[in-house]
Amino acid sequence: MSEAGLLVSTRKGLLIGRSSNERAHWEWSELQRGGWIVDYSIFDPRSGKIWCSASHWQWGPRLHYSTDWGESWTEGGTPAFSDGERSVEAIWLIEPGGRDGLLYAGIMPGALFRSEDDGESWQEVTTLSDHPYSKYWEPGAAGLVFHHVSVDPDDPDRIVVGGSATGIYVSYDGGERWEARNAGIVSDHLPPEMQDTAPCVHSLFAHPLQQGRLWQQNHFGQYRSDDDGRSWIKVNDGLPGEFGFPTAIDPRDPDACYFVPHDSDQARMPYGGALAVYRTRDAGASWDRLDNGLPQTGFFQTVYRHALGQDGCDPLGLYFGSSGGELYGSVDDGDSWSLMREHLAPITAVRAWRMD
Repeated sequence: MSEAGLLVSTRKGLLIGRSSNERAHWEWSELQRGGWIVDYSIFDPRSGKIWCSASHWQWGPRLHYSTDWGESWTEGGTPAFSDGERSVEAIWLIEPGGRDGLLYAGIMPGALFRSEDDGESWQEVTTLSDHPYSKYWEPGAAGLVFHHVSVDPDDPDRIVVGGSATGIYVSYDGGERWEARNAGIVSDHLPPEMQDTAPCVHSLFAHPLQQGRLWQQNHFGQYRSDDDGRSWIKVNDGLPGEFGFPTAIDPRDPDACYFVPHDSDQARMPYGGALAVYRTRDAGASWDRLDNGLPQTGFFQTVYRHALGQDGCDPLGLYFGSSGGELYGSVDDGDSWSLMREHLAPITAVRAWRMD
């Protein structure tokens, strides 16, 4: 029997869901970290910890973890710059590394931090901050931030990172050296001589089964790479437009990807108020519109970049939340959807995992 866990991060706290009976029924925690803006949460199967990245108007950004499904929380170490000139404004991402105790954190403003002691202490990855292209990095609408990190499950020294507006970087030696991987990405706001420097990445995933296969949602389109980002192929045919934020991959199939389009970088809502998820199963050659069970009129909300998650089960479970506090789920690869929760605060992130 496939079961799953679900973390729903909101601007008023965190909800933890656990499934039973083939994900037909969900048991929910009370609101966790109430009063905090929870930017991101993730379950680390190595330690059994739920990590919660949250900000508070009085105490600023903090990391907390729970080992008992939210019954209690412990404050971890907090990333901090050592130069005395910059301050951490938000922790957008926590990502487990491939070795025990190794964690990564994506930070605003534009930096990557690493912990080798399971979050007790953090160090800035200065080799990335000092990359020659860093002088071109500029904040997007939400700020200057690294918000996606993918660590190869078979080779923890292979790391792929992306941000807004930083572009994409790959390391093969655990972060000692970084290579920019932006060739083929067209950015309307950059002059020709700067196209490879700092495109605005919205979402980025490296597929765990096919080394070199990357999926990216950019400010200016959906892209696929088959060579670790050395070149990018635009795969927009069949999509209603280029703009959007969240992407999810199917960990069972490198050719499958899910995307929630938005009508423009101004309105940032589904086309005509009709909510839909799009799925490709042929590496972006075509896309299917998935809207069974989703509202098709009057939906004028945003789905944020981390607010679409998948659980790795078979069939695949997919879950996404909106800026209006609605949580939708599918347990049949996206063919049909149901409203799981409503009346929540704006949902910032949704992450799920299979519970074996």
